[in-house]
Amino acid sequence: MRVDLALFDGDELLDRGELSVGSTELTSAFALFQATYKLGPDAADIVLADFLAHIDLKTVNLDMPIHESADWESIEVGRYTLTFWCRLDA
Repeated sequence: MRVDLALFDGDELLDRGELSVGSTELTSAFALFQATYKLGPDAADIVLADFLAHIDLKTVNLDMPIHESADWESIEVGRYTLTFWCRLDA
């Protein structure tokens, strides 16, 4: 599953990247954090951690169901918004 991620502070885009989530656990570095991810039987386990000091987040754990997004989806994490788009073509 391919997951596009973007982190916003209000309307300001802070970071954006793409993950290709498969059965092997991988870690990818974004500009402001690291993402560790692996595909499970029903969901992708994605952990965002090691945020730079000026970002008010420690760790964000995502248990993302395997699905195809129709549009950008979002969740609020503290004062930030994490948006994502899932595709099954990875």
